[in-house]
Amino acid sequence: MGIGEAGYYAGVIYYLSFWYRKRELAMRISLCMTGTLPGAIGGLLAFGLVRGKTSLLTGWQFLFLIEAIPTLIMAFAILFWLPSFPFSATFLTPRERAIAQARLNRDHKPQSHGGMNGWKGVKVIMADLNAWLFMLVYASFNVGVATISYFLPTLIKNLGFTAINAQGLTVAPYVVGWLMVVFQAWHSDRTGDRGYHIMLSCAVSFIGYIILATSVQKSVGAAYFALFLVTGANYSLFPLVMSWAANTFSPTSKRGVGTAFIVSISNCVSIASPQVYFDPEDSYRKGHAISAGCLALSFLAAFVLRTRLAMLNKRNSRRMAELPEGEKKQLEETTEIWDKDPRYVFMT
Repeated sequence: MGIGEAGYYAGVIYYLSFWYRKRELAMRISLCMTGTLPGAIGGLLAFGLVRGKTSLLTGWQFLFLIEAIPTLIMAFAILFWLPSFPFSATFLTPRERAIAQARLNRDHKPQSHGGMNGWKGVKVIMADLNAWLFMLVYASFNVGVATISYFLPTLIKNLGFTAINAQGLTVAPYVVGWLMVVFQAWHSDRTGDRGYHIMLSCAVSFIGYIILATSVQKSVGAAYFALFLVTGANYSLFPLVMSWAANTFSPTSKRGVGTAFIVSISNCVSIASPQVYFDPEDSYRKGHAISAGCLALSFLAAFVLRTRLAMLNKRNSRRMAELPEGEKKQLEETTEIWDKDPRYVFMT
């Protein structure tokens, strides 16, 4: 399962960047990649199926089968019917294919081939401070996401509910979280802003963890409300951060390596995440405090990254203003715009 899922998230983000403009990407990633709606469905399935039992299968085996079969069907459907690029989409007319490609060319001129090979892309990413800042943002908030995905039923059960009822009570935080994910992504695309939206989600999640750390032993209602905050805010960071990264790296070969670098390095943090909640006898208060600290770090890293990209945009504007007309015409003849090009405008 780990091998199968390893390249999925970064691959889907890279794929979507060939189809949608910069200010359309976060919303599409939120619809394709958010874990909140599947979390709600999974909670409902677990709540119902865990009680089932036959002479051949028990509840957890039913759950694995029902979750696996649609995945296998979709795998073959994607293999045979999902087009790689707009210009190869058979369900579009030639005119529609041309329009789809022209929209992207006006935005960031993505190319399906060329740019740099894989190893050169790795070297370029490793030397790019933006990639490390994105990794820090992602890795920090991913501690909170991992603890929620691992421990949400346990945290609810710890409030005084039975194990089965705790599974059912995971549905509401995930549903509300999904609405927050979609709204944040939609508003981020609409305003063309990533940094402030990411900082807002980090702040909301931070507040949720502080409430959990201080109130979990005093008020069931406050603690359950805080779970809504951390679930929605944490999961809304996925599409915001990764669409921002995809909008930042260019050419497309660097974008593919960059998104894979951020996801793969950051997900290693998930290995340590279960160890964060080491204090069940204290209602996981220390774990909540550690998660709050990680979200604060993510907030600071996003602030530094946004400030840096805004400064790079100002520098590029000055460089373009100082270029002779002859050099400007030479730049216009290039195909894909790289992120070192003075014409490149970083989304902030």
